[in-house]
Amino acid sequence: MNYLIQKPGDVGFETYSLDDLRVAVASGEVQLDWQARNNGKEMTVREALSTCYECGKEISSLATACPSCGAPLRAAQPSLGSTTATASSALDFHVAREGKRFGPYTEVAARNYLAEGRIQADDLCWRPGMDTWLPVSHVLQLAPTIAVPVHAPAIKVMQWPDV
Repeated sequence: MNYLIQKPGDVGFETYSLDDLRVAVASGEVQLDWQARNNGKEMTVREALSTCYECGKEISSLATACPSCGAPLRAAQPSLGSTTATASSALDFHVAREGKRFGPYTEVAARNYLAEGRIQADDLCWRPGMDTWLPVSHVLQLAPTIAVPVHAPAIKVMQWPDV
């Protein structure tokens, strides 16, 4: 299911999948009041994201299927707190820094990049199911690390005299 989006003042349309449209809106690339078309129906982007493309009923932004007709809205996504292999293998983690977008990455790759410093805790991130971009530190938590000195001081072992 694709949406044709028209920026005000432009003659042409740009094509977005539903998930791509959500990312574009969350990043500010597309505005909610712009015109959208799907299956010959004209609407605003806001209406496209809150209306079922099949039956026209209102839907939740987090729904994976229309509660009225059952039309799939997007592939089911695991919750952000999930640590299952499914969550780790989905290419659905987007990162933004200084107005530039990167990704998508798997959750495992994003966690590794965060640990390596390639992704910063204050970078913004988004994945399907999120209403807005959030700092990476709010979405991915690293396990705390314990600093170990490289050269630990020697410990002197004392023996007690026999009594």
